[in-house]
Amino acid sequence: MQIGTGLISVRDQIIDHLRGELLSGQLSPGNSLREEALARRFGVSRAPIRQALQQLVHEGLLVTKKNCGVAVASRPAEAVRELLLPMRVMIETYALHVGFDEIKHREAGNWMQQLGRLRLACEAGDHSEVTERDFDLHRAMLLQAGLSDLMPLWTLVLNKTTPCYGHHLVPKADLLVIHAIHVALFEVFWSGDREASTEALSQHILDTEFNEKVRSRWHRDRHLNSPREAVESRNK
Repeated sequence: MQIGTGLISVRDQIIDHLRGELLSGQLSPGNSLREEALARRFGVSRAPIRQALQQLVHEGLLVTKKNCGVAVASRPAEAVRELLLPMRVMIETYALHVGFDEIKHREAGNWMQQLGRLRLACEAGDHSEVTERDFDLHRAMLLQAGLSDLMPLWTLVLNKTTPCYGHHLVPKADLLVIHAIHVALFEVFWSGDREASTEALSQHILDTEFNEKVRSRWHRDRHLNSPREAVESRNK
């Protein structure tokens, strides 16, 4: 895998790739990550690899091991995730409240572009990219609200609660449902109803009623639009 040249630094591109793999469950807890092997994989020197690993240790996704470099951190206990999830809800719903007047407009913050990148990742069947583009949207809401000071806390909470979402368990053919959920969420924001938007975001983070309704509708629509169902419908 070659790292591209552009506006995003080599270090940050590597962080994005590795974070996506860690959050999507592609790297198992306890697995060691070696600088030399990663440098060969990404086609870079060891310096940006070392910087990327240090950042991911800081975020709680990796841990340092004596004489072994770094390894994938163990997943937190269910009780810990249950403790941290409400904290994530509190941070993001506060960000939504503060930045609502900007977020509620379709063009503010290039939301359509962000959703488009998520859709492309879903269509490509890339679980790690889907996970990272998913959280890019949530990260952007904090930045839109001017809450960059909360970013380290939010990132740590996010990294400790993400495994409960199970994006990596979604079949590649069904990944577009994740895009559909986020489109539905932003449609509530764009409606301008602050109370409904806060409730939808809360349910989305907790993966409850809002997400379930969109999933059910998405699977039903896909079933009805399949070629076999279309033929059977015409023959009735």
